[in-house]
Amino acid sequence: MPQRNVVSWNSLIGGLVKKDGVFEAMEAFRIIQGKGLGFSWVTLTTILPVCARVTALVSGKEIHAVMVKSTAKPDAPVLNSLMDMYAKCGAMDYCRRVFYGMQSKDLTSWNTLITGYAINGLMTESMESFQEMICSGFSPDGITFIALLSGCSHAGLTDDGCRLFETMKIEYAVSPTVDHYACLVNVLGRAGRIEEALEIVKNMPFKPTGSIWGSLLNSCRIHGLVPLGKAVAKQLFELEPDNFGNYVMLSNIYASAGMWESVRTLASFKSKIHAFVAGGSNEFLNSAEYKEVWKRLMEEAGYVPDTGVVLHDVNEETRAVWACGHSERIATMFALINTGSGMPIRITKNLRVCLDCHSWVKIVSKVTGRVIVLQRYKSFPPFQRWDVFL
Repeated sequence: MPQRNVVSWNSLIGGLVKKDGVFEAMEAFRIIQGKGLGFSWVTLTTILPVCARVTALVSGKEIHAVMVKSTAKPDAPVLNSLMDMYAKCGAMDYCRRVFYGMQSKDLTSWNTLITGYAINGLMTESMESFQEMICSGFSPDGITFIALLSGCSHAGLTDDGCRLFETMKIEYAVSPTVDHYACLVNVLGRAGRIEEALEIVKNMPFKPTGSIWGSLLNSCRIHGLVPLGKAVAKQLFELEPDNFGNYVMLSNIYASAGMWESVRTLASFKSKIHAFVAGGSNEFLNSAEYKEVWKRLMEEAGYVPDTGVVLHDVNEETRAVWACGHSERIATMFALINTGSGMPIRITKNLRVCLDCHSWVKIVSKVTGRVIVLQRYKSFPPFQRWDVFL
């Protein structure tokens, strides 16, 4: 284009975000700022969720500073995005300050605050904000109750969760969706009230989805219910045959019960499932095959580890070793060595993926031409994140 304006850049950033090019979107935003092209509220409403997704708190604060310096008054959607960014980065003090500094709040503002408290384990504050919202004349919607029910599940507030589920129908005329039922099943299952959870699944006006069966499978894992876990997993395998998180969950149930033969049988049932932990797999890491492939990859990619992701008081050499020993890297290398060149690689991780591992997997995907699906598995519905690289 001979000339580019803010609208052009907004379109580019929006397209990158839609295609999961989160880091490219952030780089495009930096270019806008470097060129002094300014921004619109649409720009910030688009880029702030990117900061939230990769927990880039510093970048989010920089954007907040830009907003404060602006002579224009930010609208509710951009302030809601700012709140959401702070909440998902764990900075609830900032989220709360933005909320109470807003002159005009809408239902999304309240839902963002309530959800923020819930996902950060602050259920007392979340429930208090819910009551404050009601007193302010706002009526809750389905999103409000998903946040509260999910929070109750993880905080062990079983009775409060059940009461909220009934309240949403009777007092607020909010019709429960399948996601609300999934949250309720999770609330009961985590508390060990499996029979009640099964009754909910049996009598609810929806056909059970993968998220509902997934909640039950996670409850079976927590409470060591092998026979039920096996039956629930069978339903999940039919609904989600490509979701390897389900196979990992059942494998964990078998392993916890010491049923190693079942673990081995499952590993050959649907492709191969292998588990890795950070700092583990020393025999594999020291193998000649691993060292050869690693050296070739790093030479082709020109990769240098970002040792800043290692938050320990050790020397730089040790930091580099530890950074390269994260479980998703070990899993990726194992798959590259032990699978065919055209086969996609699917990796499930139970924790957040660090920024350097995210960049490393992306580089490896480009160098090898392999599709790499990196999934962060979360046990409660309806939230699940996938990163697909090619």
